[in-house]
Amino acid sequence: MTDMLDHIREAVKVLPATEERDAGEATVFSVEGNDFVRIVGDSTTVRGDDGWMEIDADSDPVAVEDAVAHAWELAAPRGLLEAGGR
Repeated sequence: MTDMLDHIREAVKVLPATEERDAGEATVFSVEGNDFVRIVGDSTTVRGDDGWMEIDADSDPVAVEDAVAHAWELAAPRGLLEAGGR
């Protein structure tokens, strides 16, 4: 989990208004209170167009960053997106 968690942490650094929190066995990233990434054990899920989707730990790092950014865009409030987003 550490490699993926570190990669996610790097990816969210450029995304405004993000917060990381410990939710028991999960690490959750949110924007303005809306979750967009959840990491539980070796499983990483991101908010997607049709619900939550899993990201494979062996995925291309750029694809992971794109999935995280898209998940953020889906979770971010309109005003934050209109202010410039990422």
